[in-house]
Amino acid sequence: MQLMDQIYPDSRIVTDRTIDSHIKNLRKKLTDINPDTDCIKSIYGMGYKFEISA
Repeated sequence: MQLMDQIYPDSRIVTDRTIDSHIKNLRKKLTDINPDTDCIKSIYGMGYKFEISA
């Protein structure tokens, strides 16, 4: 819910699937730039984590 609270501060009704859809699109754009990257990790039961491998 922290991510949704930051993105939508006006308390509109937004489902978890909305965030999932945005993450999917973001992952695709990042993969288009660098096919070897997988910097958005799904954390089961928690959400997402942005992680850059060195």
